[in-house]
Amino acid sequence: MKKIKTLSYILIAGLPTFSLTAISCAKDRPYLNLAKISRVYLNKLNLNQISNLENGAKIFYYYKGKNQKTYKTSFVENNKLILVRENGERDVYTPDFSHEIYWKETSSSFNTTSVIDTLDKTDLNKFMTTYDFDSIDSANGYGDQWYEVLTEKTGQDFIRTGDPYFADLQSIIFRIIYDYDIDYNYMNSKLFINKNKETKLLDGFFHTKYIQAETWLSKEYENQRKKFETFMLLYLNKFNVNAHKIDIDWSKATVKHSLAESTSYVQFQVKDILDKDNKSLLNDSNKNKTFYINGFRNYATSQKFGVGFSGLKESLPLFNEYVENPLLLINSKYISVIDNINEFAKGGVTFDFWNIKGLMYYFNYFKDEILFLEVPSYRAHEDLFYKIIDVKFVDYLDTNQLFKVTVRVYKKDKTFKDYVWISSNFDDHGHRLKGMILENKMDKLTSDDIYSYDVGMKPLPDGIKLSDFLKTDIANPTVFQKLLKMAGEQLENIFRFWNNDSRSEFETDFLKSDSKQIYILGSYINNYLLSYSLATQAGKIRSGVKRIDLEVLEAAQEIGRVKLKLLFKGWASENDFDFISKGEKELASVTLYWNGFKGFNKNKYGDELFTIEKIEIGGI
Repeated sequence: MKKIKTLSYILIAGLPTFSLTAISCAKDRPYLNLAKISRVYLNKLNLNQISNLENGAKIFYYYKGKNQKTYKTSFVENNKLILVRENGERDVYTPDFSHEIYWKETSSSFNTTSVIDTLDKTDLNKFMTTYDFDSIDSANGYGDQWYEVLTEKTGQDFIRTGDPYFADLQSIIFRIIYDYDIDYNYMNSKLFINKNKETKLLDGFFHTKYIQAETWLSKEYENQRKKFETFMLLYLNKFNVNAHKIDIDWSKATVKHSLAESTSYVQFQVKDILDKDNKSLLNDSNKNKTFYINGFRNYATSQKFGVGFSGLKESLPLFNEYVENPLLLINSKYISVIDNINEFAKGGVTFDFWNIKGLMYYFNYFKDEILFLEVPSYRAHEDLFYKIIDVKFVDYLDTNQLFKVTVRVYKKDKTFKDYVWISSNFDDHGHRLKGMILENKMDKLTSDDIYSYDVGMKPLPDGIKLSDFLKTDIANPTVFQKLLKMAGEQLENIFRFWNNDSRSEFETDFLKSDSKQIYILGSYINNYLLSYSLATQAGKIRSGVKRIDLEVLEAAQEIGRVKLKLLFKGWASENDFDFISKGEKELASVTLYWNGFKGFNKNKYGDELFTIEKIEIGGI
C-alpha cells in the first residue's frame, strides 16, 4: 500500500507568504513554486486542471534533505490532488485557495445545448467529432462561423451566455488559439503570473500567427508542442473527463494551407487519450481521429507578411521564429525616429516614405550604432546579445519593397548562430517599403505612378533613362535638382552633425568620404533619387541603378565648399543580392559642390545648396 501524507495549509491573516517556510515544523510537504505560477491563476482551475499544469510545468516541489525536488507525476483521485515523489511516495495537496469545479454539457428538448457546473463525469468519446477540411477552413478558428459549423453538424443551438466552450476537441483547439491571441480565459497573461508578475509558463510559447506550421513541427520546437498538449488537456479537463495524457505522433502531422492562402494549419491525429493508469479513455472507433491547429503564418501569399506565391527562399532560419514577434529598435542618433521601422513607412506617394535602397544604405553604414534588439527573458539564460551583421536584397515580390538582415545570436557559451530577418517582420505591421516611381516627375504623384506589389500586376516596364533624369536647369530646376536639394536640407539644422553649431560654422577639412555626415547625406540621396526607376530594364527588377556612392574629392576642396562625386552603381548581375558586390557597373557620375560651409562666399557662388559641375553617363 502506498504511503499517503495528507497536508492542508491555512494562510495566517497578515502573515507574508514567504514566512510559511520559516515557521514550518518541517519541510516534509508540497510547496507551490511561486516563481512559476501564483494562486491568481490556480483558483480559476479545478483539481484536474491543476494536475495537468503540474504534469506539464512542474509547479509544485518538495524537499529531500536540503535539496528542492519536483514531483514525478500527479493525478486526481477521490477528488483529491495526489503528487507522486520520485520514490513513489504520495503527497495529498489540499489547496489553501478556492478553486473551480467541472462543466458538463446538457441538452434540452428544444435542441439547445448549454454547460452547467457539476461534479458529474463526462464521457471523453463525446469530444471526438471530426470535421472535413472545408468546414475547418471556412471558419478558420473559433468564432461565430465555427458555431455555424457546429450547429450544422449537430443540429443543436449552443447557448453561449457566459462565453463557455463545449465538449468538442476541435472547438477546444480553436479556443486555445483564440484565447491566446486575445489574451483571454486560461491564456490570459494577466492571470498567468508568478509572484513577480511575470508570465514564466508562457515564456517562449509562440502564437501560431507568428510562426510557420512547418517550423512549429520541426525538432527544435518540440517544447512548443508539449506546451500545446498541456493546454489541450487543461481545456479538456474543465469537464470531468480525468484525461491524464494525450498521445500524438507529431512526426506524422502535415501542413495544409488555407484556400485563401493567408494562413496554414497543422493536421494531426490524436492516437489516444489516457487516464492516470495509462488506460485508454476512448473507444477504438474514436482513436486516431484527425484534428487541426489553425492560424499559422504563411509567407507564400500576397497578403500581409507575404513574400509572393513562390514563398520563402532562405537558407538560414527566421529570427522572428527564434524570438517571437521581435521589434527592431532604431534610435535617433542620426535620423529622428520614434523607435522603430514605422517612421520609415509612411504614405506611398510621399518622399518621407523610404524605399529599400535608401534604408539599406542607412542601415549598412550605421547598423552598429542605431539598430538594437532586446534579448527576451525566456532566452536570457542562454543568449548574451543580438547583433545585425549585414543587410541584403531579397528575391521577393519583384518590386524592391522588401530586404533582409542577418542577425547573429551570441550565446553565453561563446558560440553564435545566424538567423535571417525579413524587413516586413521588423515589427508586427507587415510593412512593405515604397515601390519605384515610374515617371520623371514629382508633382501630383498617384499610386498608379509607383510600381508596387499587387496580385496580377503588370510586368516591370523600362525605367527612366539616366540621360533624361540627370539634367539641370537653372531657371526651372529638374526633378534631380529638387531631390538633391531635399536631401541636403535634411542636414541643415541638425546641429549635432556640425559640432553643435550651424553648418555655416563647420570647416570642410573635417569631411572625408567616410565621415558620418557624408553617409547621412548619402542615405537621403539614395532614398530620394532611387525612389525612381532609374535605367531599369523591362522585367528585370535587379537592373538599373542599385546604389549611389558618395566620394569626397579632398584635393579639390575650396573654402566653404565640399567637392563631391556621386557614383551611380549598377548591379553585378540579376543574382546580385549583396549591398556591395564585386563586378558592379558604374552607370553614371555627377561631380558637384556642396556649398554653405564656413567661409563660403555667397557673393561669388550664389545661394544654391549644390552646384553641379559635371554629369557623365555610361562608359565610366
